[in-house]
Amino acid sequence: MNKNITFTICSINYLAQAFTLGKSLEDTNPDVDFRIYVVDKFLEKKEVKHKSPFKIIEIEDLEISCFKKLFLQYDIIELNTAVKPYIFDFIFKNEQDVLNVIYFDPDIKVYNSLQELFQNLINYSTILTPHILTPSDSHPFGQEEVNFLSTGTFNLGFIGFSRKVESEKILEWWKEKLLDQGYNNPIMHTFYDQKWMNLAPVYFDHVLIEKSPGYNIAAWNLHERELTQLGDIYFVNQHPLIFYHFSGVNIRSSDISRHSKFNLDQRPDLINILKDYRNDVIKNGYDKYRDIPSFYKKKGTESPKLQSYLLSIIKKKLNLLFLYLKLFF
Repeated sequence: MNKNITFTICSINYLAQAFTLGKSLEDTNPDVDFRIYVVDKFLEKKEVKHKSPFKIIEIEDLEISCFKKLFLQYDIIELNTAVKPYIFDFIFKNEQDVLNVIYFDPDIKVYNSLQELFQNLINYSTILTPHILTPSDSHPFGQEEVNFLSTGTFNLGFIGFSRKVESEKILEWWKEKLLDQGYNNPIMHTFYDQKWMNLAPVYFDHVLIEKSPGYNIAAWNLHERELTQLGDIYFVNQHPLIFYHFSGVNIRSSDISRHSKFNLDQRPDLINILKDYRNDVIKNGYDKYRDIPSFYKKKGTESPKLQSYLLSIIKKKLNLLFLYLKLFF
């Protein structure tokens, strides 16, 4: 039987959010497999893993050959994002009955069926969602569009792949890039795993840019999206809400998000959805997990970034030198 898989990636301190995502998928898409890949080690916290309502897989169980390299050079957030294409690749290569795989950030909640996504993946290899769909500079509460030149056109809190040759090509290319260019480093023009996907629709075929406003509503696109509620069902600009990305939401606060210029007085349409999400995350163990440090979190992570940048400069200079010597000597 062909399977559809959804997964998230987090460290132990984000398990409450991951459980909230999982339960939303369980409620809205009960036939879809969900698992949590944890960039962490449980060690003396084994009971947390055993009591999880969802399947948890520790990242080292995947035996990613370059994982030590990734760990040594990246900080904990960069590491969590850099392993993403390796997990997609691992699933497709080791689970032959899997047809489609979708990734969600742990701070997402799903509100509706994903069937349309899976239908689109019949014809497309990859699905991406843009941060914004309309210009935002002219809106008093819109994000500055120049920000997306730094962080990327697409938000990789969501990405979907189908089992296709083109998907294999994208994943191999993406893995190669994230071996040493998955930093959050403006000097290097990189932003985690995300900014590389700017190039995917150019380099590869069958990449769908999903523009329905019901996908990936978040603080950065609130200028163009209004939420309405009919009973228990949410709509975005009269389109069904598929998933909301609660990025930047402080669970113990009452604001919208640190990424938003709006406040709740200006956006009463968001009061209920934010309140319910905060309650769900707290109920799923937020205070229990939030302060647990990751096994892979380390000090001095700026030095690998600097070293990598300096090495890239040296490499470019050497290449120019060799070219000069070849041309004139």
